[in-house]
Amino acid sequence: MYRIVIALSLGLACTLRAADTSDHFSDNGYGKTVSNMQHPAAEHFNGVTYVAYQGPHEDPYVAAYTHATGTWAGPVRAGVNLMGLSPDQVDPGALDNHGRPALVVDGQGYIHLIFGGHGGSFLFGENKFGTPGSGRQTHVVTEKPGDISSWKVLDNVPPFGTYGQWVKLANNDLYLFYRHGAHRSDWVYQKSTDHARSFAPPVSVLKHKVSEAGPTLHDAWYAWFDNGRGDTITASYVYHPCLNPAHNAHRQNTYFMLMDTRDASWTNVQGQKLSVPVTKESADQHTLILATGTERSNHGTCHIDSEGHPHLFFRFPGGTVRYFRWDGEGWQKPTTVKDAGEFGRDGDFIIDSPLKVRMLLSHAANGTGSVGWWNTTDGGLTWARGESLISLPGHTFETSALVRNGPPEARMLVGGIKEQQSHLYHNMYLIGDHGAIGRPTAETNHLGDRLESIKAMPPSKAKAEAKRRKKAALGD
Repeated sequence: MYRIVIALSLGLACTLRAADTSDHFSDNGYGKTVSNMQHPAAEHFNGVTYVAYQGPHEDPYVAAYTHATGTWAGPVRAGVNLMGLSPDQVDPGALDNHGRPALVVDGQGYIHLIFGGHGGSFLFGENKFGTPGSGRQTHVVTEKPGDISSWKVLDNVPPFGTYGQWVKLANNDLYLFYRHGAHRSDWVYQKSTDHARSFAPPVSVLKHKVSEAGPTLHDAWYAWFDNGRGDTITASYVYHPCLNPAHNAHRQNTYFMLMDTRDASWTNVQGQKLSVPVTKESADQHTLILATGTERSNHGTCHIDSEGHPHLFFRFPGGTVRYFRWDGEGWQKPTTVKDAGEFGRDGDFIIDSPLKVRMLLSHAANGTGSVGWWNTTDGGLTWARGESLISLPGHTFETSALVRNGPPEARMLVGGIKEQQSHLYHNMYLIGDHGAIGRPTAETNHLGDRLESIKAMPPSKAKAEAKRRKKAALGD
């Protein structure tokens, strides 16, 4: 969609505006550009929306949109991801994608990214909370407040993290949550009270260990942390029964708990105090929402309503999204959010009231990919399809979590994946209630001659080289 300011003269003015403006702001998203797992990927601060995504060589790129002037800055490369491969790859299996950036703006206006890790390497020393993997968790910050043109590394976090997630409280305290290593590792957080210039030591929240089911199985987790009400932080998660020493993709069950940052205590939804780190046995007894058995479940997002009750969604096979809600007495039976012939893939949601919720999900139907609303006014018992914010034939979309403090015109950062293309570069979009925020077409080309270089590289050679490199250095 194009953001067109309609003047008195419609026909020619609109034609010229549409011809000169693109609905995307950049063409250099690479691989799986964004996810709601590494979050937030974007934040609105002092009239500017800052966005971060995975670009060439899996490095983090940042762009900024100033709402008052309708102008874009960037994207600029903010750091180096050690997992990036050269030359550009055409095989999606060659990319790691775990090092996507998460972005936060501190209380002084400096922009921070955490990125680049998939567990870290044994070369970085001992990982006391888990097993090594690849890459290096890296923290960078802008040299000046609000200025994305120059960045520096702050060497103040362990190199072993992956799935970095920022939580910012009203007093500007920052919490950095992440998995402290590869699959068989604890989930931890580190707290900063000085705008992420320093952090307290890691505190373990979810415990990895050999499973009580047997020595070849390991208890592991995939988790999502975010602001609750007031001084609380939510945790929604799924269990990963990881085969040891091998790895498997199965995940199951759904869980919820809550942290009170005033005393660093954790409780379940009923308010019962928990001992941390939480083990599999404790989670099953105190924080379990739904036991899914052999059915695969996957993380979604979680938010708290005005009554202090959690709302969540988790993803299930077939691209379906299921919504969960605590009604004050128990967990309401989960409902599937979809229309006939369509499926939701991923996204985030807004709670307008305890019974009124809007989910912003990617979906696909009849060869067209979209990101749009699904709405409920009865607490999730029924859902109705709402307006699409972006819709393109021959595409699918990767979605971020919602823009932190985002205004209606800037709800979500998405990467568009065009079907049947011969490379892994994708257009990036910032979408809101009026569609995608456009940009002059002349400003959207940031690939240079990369695509020509890819075309000159035989696909078979590229795939073979990618697989060789991944096997040699990027296992796990």
